[in-house]
Amino acid sequence: MSAWFRWKLATPLILLSLLMLVPALFGTVMWWSEFGLAYRLLSIAICLVVVVQLGIAVSIGARPARDVPWLRVGLVLAAILASCGLAARRSSV
Repeated sequence: MSAWFRWKLATPLILLSLLMLVPALFGTVMWWSEFGLAYRLLSIAICLVVVVQLGIAVSIGARPARDVPWLRVGLVLAAILASCGLAARRSSV
């Protein structure tokens, strides 16, 4: 797989990860004092999951691979689902 194709695949995943990370960090910082411990812990967990997701998305473009790195793409999608699940749980707290 060429470097051009890897980055072409990774770019939307990186942008989606950044689109999720910026509001997660902003919301965690802005509303830190407004909510209790459970909300704070879930907010930190969401931020950590999205940072790991961003790292995996960057690794798709940066690390050479022979074929499409389906495992890493799947991990990014799993991280998106995990962060959505944590956000749903956080809203119920």
